[in-house]
Amino acid sequence: MALFGINSTAAKPRRIIDFHLHIKHCKRDLPATIAHIEGLGCEKAVLLPLEDIAGGVFLTTDEVLEAHRQYPQRVIPFCQVDLRRDDFERRIRAYAASGCRGYGEQKQQMPLNDPRIARMLETISEFGWPCTFHFQDNKKGFNQGIEQDLEPLLKRFRRVKFIGHAQSWWSHISADVPPPEVSIYPKGPVKPGGLLDRLLADYENIYGDLSAGSGCNAFERDEEFAAGFVRRHRKKLLFASDCPCHDGNGANFKGGCIGRKMIALLDRIADADTRTDIFYNNAARLLGLL
Repeated sequence: MALFGINSTAAKPRRIIDFHLHIKHCKRDLPATIAHIEGLGCEKAVLLPLEDIAGGVFLTTDEVLEAHRQYPQRVIPFCQVDLRRDDFERRIRAYAASGCRGYGEQKQQMPLNDPRIARMLETISEFGWPCTFHFQDNKKGFNQGIEQDLEPLLKRFRRVKFIGHAQSWWSHISADVPPPEVSIYPKGPVKPGGLLDRLLADYENIYGDLSAGSGCNAFERDEEFAAGFVRRHRKKLLFASDCPCHDGNGANFKGGCIGRKMIALLDRIADADTRTDIFYNNAARLLGLL
């Protein structure tokens, strides 16, 4: 039974921004990416490049900017550059001048305390941008060190809007976090007092991206806890899909549309005002659309 007695199929039309989407995800082309945005019922989506094939997709910022030129009413372009290149700061500034609205997805195999990440944050703080981080502390590793190294960056770069995403981020919805070599998709009831509750409450410049299997898992494992979590942090959470399906309904992806799954979950656990913030208002504020 739904916690709020809401049937997602009967919900009134709503404004939605998808804060996490990629072209080329599972070989999806640009027209299919636009079909995903529209099929899921979103007004717009943030398209995130990944200039490092280790992140699973190789997508340049130039390709994202071209998508924005073709679909200016649908695409919000972010930039991401290879931080191993000596010219990355110059390139970020050039992409800002070309119309990018934020940075990410930051997904390279380097620890969070790598000085190049701090240099990137210092550069984007000039623009007050949001920055989407993929946190994954297992052997493969992206931005490792969330427990000890994220908070110093939040304090140091107050103008950057940090957006947490992925397995190690959402594992910390609970105070009981298994070692990453054991599981990066922990199951079972959430133990109150997790790192996310504290960071989202204590710092104005951090937000949570609900996308992917990691976001769904964090809420599905304990829907009662998730309902309280979204009430507490309704101004700090962003609807996002990070879904590879081709039409917003699950085509070409055996797991179905991840974004549609999250919409149904939020319809079960959140009231209408909370959903409005998560689906649209929070993203619109970060992007200067309100």
